[in-house]
Amino acid sequence: NLPDAHRHEWLRSYQQTFLERDLTDLVTLRHLHPFRKLQQLVMLRTGQILSYSELARDAQISVDTVRRYLTYLDMSYQVLLLQPYSRNLTSRVIKSPKVYWMDMGLLRQGTGQWGPMTGAMFETMVVSELHKLISTLALDISMSFYRTRSGLEVDVILDTPGGMYGMEIKNRNTVDKKDLTSLIRIAESAKETWRGGMVIYTGQEIRKLNDDYGIWAVPLHRLLT
Repeated sequence: NLPDAHRHEWLRSYQQTFLERDLTDLVTLRHLHPFRKLQQLVMLRTGQILSYSELARDAQISVDTVRRYLTYLDMSYQVLLLQPYSRNLTSRVIKSPKVYWMDMGLLRQGTGQWGPMTGAMFETMVVSELHKLISTLALDISMSFYRTRSGLEVDVILDTPGGMYGMEIKNRNTVDKKDLTSLIRIAESAKETWRGGMVIYTGQEIRKLNDDYGIWAVPLHRLLT
């Protein structure tokens, strides 16, 4: 393993190489500075609902330019735009995607967050690894999230040929009963299409949390191995 100072320098050089050479080979960027600014703003918003207008305001560029830059980042596998679940299971759903920065090293480098992983970073890591797993194995699974205008949210919905699975992501080593609230609401509404749910957390124990709807607590290291 590289010492921290060397790792930070390597990531800085990697970020620079990606921005100044690789991405320029992919697209034509007349002005690099606004793209750099947009990139950092997206990193700071990882795990959040995407607002093109807010990004445009903060980056001081047009909404059309924000959309174009995000397309470049999506094409180069730097960001994932996770789409909302399309069906209204409970009430009116939010239609904007959530944005995730896919490379955790670049995310830390770009935001300067070298300390303990935040909740947004932990969620980003879980979602990005799930996306990579589904894509690599070419699984017939559609991944989305669920959020209503009234505040009900489930971090990940997996739609499979056999039915629906839900996931909540918690950056802590314990699971509370309240962590099941949204999953149970979705399970009740999905009825016969519901197949089970998980609360992904940082603890060590796999255990069943709810018999009626098949909801389990699953440590992250067990989910991805």
